[in-house]
Amino acid sequence: MKKGTWIFISLAGILLIIGFTLPITVHPSADTRTIVDHTLHVYSAPECFDQADLTNNLEETTYQNANELEYESESSCTDEVFVSEKKPLLIAIFN
Repeated sequence: MKKGTWIFISLAGILLIIGFTLPITVHPSADTRTIVDHTLHVYSAPECFDQADLTNNLEETTYQNANELEYESESSCTDEVFVSEKKPLLIAIFN
């Protein structure tokens, strides 16, 4: 093989190793579906809605909008759904 091919393969391998070892913090997406209760000024993840003790003054919105309204998380269940995680760079990109 040519010298240029070996250099390319070596660089690709190094980048692949870095991609699987370099951790980055992944935050919930700003457009993640969220339910807000305007009476209690709290938000809930859809996965936690059945257990949530909310009023009927509800709206479906985004996680970003709930934070802009400065509403609090309704429960620890919601906190767990919207937690930031450390993941390898390549896993975060393709996730």
